[in-house]
Amino acid sequence: MASIYKRPGSKIYQCQFYVTDPATGELHKERKSTGHTNGKKARAFADELERGAQAVMQAGSDQAQRARAVLADAVLEIERETFTAPTARKYLAKLLAIATGEELTAYTIDSWVAEWLRRKRQAKSSKATMARYDGHLGAFLEWLGPARCNKPLESVTPQDVRKWRESLQDAGRAGKTVLAYLKDLGGVYRAAIREGLVSFNPCTALEAIDTSDSMERQPFTLEEVADLLTAAPSQEWRGLILTAAFTGLRLGDASKLSWSSVDLAGKRITLIPSKTKKKKREVRIPIQPDLFAYLESVPIHSDKPDAPVFQTLSQTRIGDRTGLSQTFNKIMQAAGVDRGKASRTVEDGKAGVGRVTYERGFHSLRHTFTSWLRNAGVSEEDRMALTGHSTRESHQIYSHADEAAARSAIEKLPTLGKSKK
Repeated sequence: MASIYKRPGSKIYQCQFYVTDPATGELHKERKSTGHTNGKKARAFADELERGAQAVMQAGSDQAQRARAVLADAVLEIERETFTAPTARKYLAKLLAIATGEELTAYTIDSWVAEWLRRKRQAKSSKATMARYDGHLGAFLEWLGPARCNKPLESVTPQDVRKWRESLQDAGRAGKTVLAYLKDLGGVYRAAIREGLVSFNPCTALEAIDTSDSMERQPFTLEEVADLLTAAPSQEWRGLILTAAFTGLRLGDASKLSWSSVDLAGKRITLIPSKTKKKKREVRIPIQPDLFAYLESVPIHSDKPDAPVFQTLSQTRIGDRTGLSQTFNKIMQAAGVDRGKASRTVEDGKAGVGRVTYERGFHSLRHTFTSWLRNAGVSEEDRMALTGHSTRESHQIYSHADEAAARSAIEKLPTLGKSKK
């Protein structure tokens, strides 16, 4: 018969009883907490523990006995109203170990984010993409704080995500920027769902937000591109501006353009943009006359096929204070080319937490290229082939425009000789 007792300084009754192993006849001592401070309830509970333990001992194989013992302990937790998500995970891990010998990996928010980022790096995601992941997810972990980061992965609720989203908006971030943050966090949870680590994605329960405050990039005019070329501080910068304006390449791809991508004899540039590197989507762009004249004039200082066209600029970082983006902003200022509207007002010299963006910057040269093609009557399919866009479902997998159509499209672009000075 079970006996009950209290440990010194404790109000909770403990119990002790013996169960007999039917295979050997040996007695096994069991000691457990009843979870009760009332003696009558504690004794009744102890008797129930004894009967349950004896039933487990008499049932089935050693493996089954151990599993039933775990389940019996879980039932006791439920009766004591101490059964929680971490408790459930603990018992599930015990059952898995008994059944298969495997360990159940339990992730915290912090450890799963770290694992997700590790896998993305292993999958060779681009440096720019990894920088975005690190920044967005790092912002979420910082907002949660160290204590919450060590909570179970499934402890993040839609309410948590909503509050984080509101904090991003309050900090001055535009709607589309906030959506990018949530998209990356949602990717973390989609991966967790696929592996059975969680049952829901807390990001999908939120209502849509207004993105009308987001800053849309605006193109340059032909005259403004000519002014930018005049204000360029070096021949390399002049070439970089020409390359972006007449190929639509992004700053990173344009600045790191190699001679292996340039076919002067065939008058075309062929490369896989970094943004579509994973999908290996190649673009082939016939070289516009102004750009061709520049490339022909550049001396080649290396026999290596992958030597950069822009020796100095290819080694310069993009986002530093002295990087390519900021230098281009200074070129715009020197050329008298307006940057356009700001994403928000900066008062008293304080920019706040959110980054201030403008309608026009280096990326506007990509918009300029696309705008020139559209104004020249180039078809949408040919524009998408030349820029590497895949925004329409029908163009997710597309064939390149044929050489004649692509060259015809480029021939429709304006030349700088036609700009009004």
